[in-house]
Amino acid sequence: MQSRLLLISVLFLMVSCVTQEVCNDNSQSELVAKFKTVISEAVSDTTISGVTLYGIREGKPDSLLYDSSDISSVELPLDPHHTYSRFVMKINELSDTLTLIHNTGFYLMSYTCGYGAIFTLDPDSIIHGSKLFYDIEIKSTVIDADTEPDEEHLWLYF
Repeated sequence: MQSRLLLISVLFLMVSCVTQEVCNDNSQSELVAKFKTVISEAVSDTTISGVTLYGIREGKPDSLLYDSSDISSVELPLDPHHTYSRFVMKINELSDTLTLIHNTGFYLMSYTCGYGAIFTLDPDSIIHGSKLFYDIEIKSTVIDADTEPDEEHLWLYF
């Protein structure tokens, strides 16, 4: 009887000493779009005032990402359940829709963090109106959760 109690106690102590890893990695894959202007054929960063940005997903309510913000870049969460992602940007009274066509894949980040999405933009299939954006330039076609702090995927020209 004492040997069983000792065995149960030892097993209990072993199980209680096992630590559970915590995932500190960001598993969200976001496209980074930087705002640019062209003055005298020189490209420069710009800050736009009063930007309101919505993410549009079929079957779900629109999500407000930025509200009347003064910003020089945006981080756009891409839709892993479709081959496209859509966003509506509004500046003052002008608005425009940006549609990004992409392929989606998944990769194992780690046992504790699970899977992350990796998106590959189709460079020939970026659709936008002409009300806000003068032009769009793709700087990187691959978007994943391992985005570096200074990484840029799109340049949006105003």
